[in-house]
Amino acid sequence: MKYAILSDLHSHYKNTKKVLNHIQQVAPNAEIIGLGDLFECKIGKKKAKGIRHARLKDAAIIDDRFMRLLTFPSIIGNQEERIALVTGDERFLQYENALEIEHATLIHGHQIVWDKTFNPTFPHIETPLLFFGHSHEAAIYNNGKRQPVPYDIPLSVGHRSYQINVGPVVENKEWCLYDSQAMTVTFMQAQ
Repeated sequence: MKYAILSDLHSHYKNTKKVLNHIQQVAPNAEIIGLGDLFECKIGKKKAKGIRHARLKDAAIIDDRFMRLLTFPSIIGNQEERIALVTGDERFLQYENALEIEHATLIHGHQIVWDKTFNPTFPHIETPLLFFGHSHEAAIYNNGKRQPVPYDIPLSVGHRSYQINVGPVVENKEWCLYDSQAMTVTFMQAQ
């Protein structure tokens, strides 16, 4: 099975549409899955600690055109959690914290411990592959070491342990194509 995995859309209509069109061109039969931060919370993390019952239009960027693009399942990101916190709108809590697909665990990435230089310490998982987003930087790790990220080249991951940051839609229009049968991961970037 092929999976198109994308993260960190942050309510960006144009880039999300470009990525979804790219997926349709490259892998039209792939199942699309989001890794959270679909929406952009307009209230920062520190300020959010003291705000409750904010109006949704004041707390988040919600656009009807963008909403129509969200036809795929996703897991929760820190932006959805913050929107729910400041508004009380539980629709943003409908998403799961993690998802398992064939040989892979999917999380947003805010569950990862990040040091001051934004290097990750990965959680223990039962699957060989971990897909995540959050840091807005495409990356692949093996044995805790970051490897170069080539685009448009299928990387054979076999059943070895890899942690894969799919990159952000919002800034770079990045996503990953995961083929669970061939056990390959391809970093992609829409134009």
